[in-house]
Amino acid sequence: MNAELSDTLIKLMAAWLLLFGAALWARREGLKLSKRMLIASLRGLVQLLILAFVLHWVFDIQSRIAQGLLVLGFCVLAGHTSAGHHADTQNAWLAASTGLICACLATLPWLAVSGAINADTRTLIPLGSMVAANGMNAISIMFERQSGDGVAGNNMRTAMIPTIDTLRVAGLVHMPGIFVGMTLAGSPPLAAASAQLVVLYMIVASSFTACMVSFLMMNHLNKSKICA
Repeated sequence: MNAELSDTLIKLMAAWLLLFGAALWARREGLKLSKRMLIASLRGLVQLLILAFVLHWVFDIQSRIAQGLLVLGFCVLAGHTSAGHHADTQNAWLAASTGLICACLATLPWLAVSGAINADTRTLIPLGSMVAANGMNAISIMFERQSGDGVAGNNMRTAMIPTIDTLRVAGLVHMPGIFVGMTLAGSPPLAAASAQLVVLYMIVASSFTACMVSFLMMNHLNKSKICA
């Protein structure tokens, strides 16, 4: 085992032990989260390792159709995850996936056409995954609140709290990853701040779009079920 691999494994184990400690605490408190946390940590490890191996080939993709299919895949998988928080899993999957697809269509093409982002695979695919992931989180919160028979407007407001709060404290409490990465790579701070703001604005707009479309889609599907 070479020194670089050994160092990487030590860093991963150190970080994982933090998660393991949190899982033990959750188990002690009877929160029924420890198993989900540990399984998620293993899934994340395997999925990121696979991604690291295939990313080189993904970034070489030039076809717009292939780019679209990859982003579509993100949306469908994220929609499936969000659907697990709703009692009607099948319809929730369709609604969440539709909402996420609409969120991507409402943000990525506009940013590319306006010149706010590059239209290459190296940019569109990571940003597409960010739209899907953040939209998934918002929809999951909304679905979880709906299972408790909450008011629709309150559910969406609650779902948007983490996303809006992240934007509110950007530069004060939170130094976002893109900003930090670009400044560490030597980019001017203003350019890094501009790129980060583009992404944060995109996430807020896309998360709201995903929640709204998913909510409207679920209402339509529920009405169709009643009429049938």
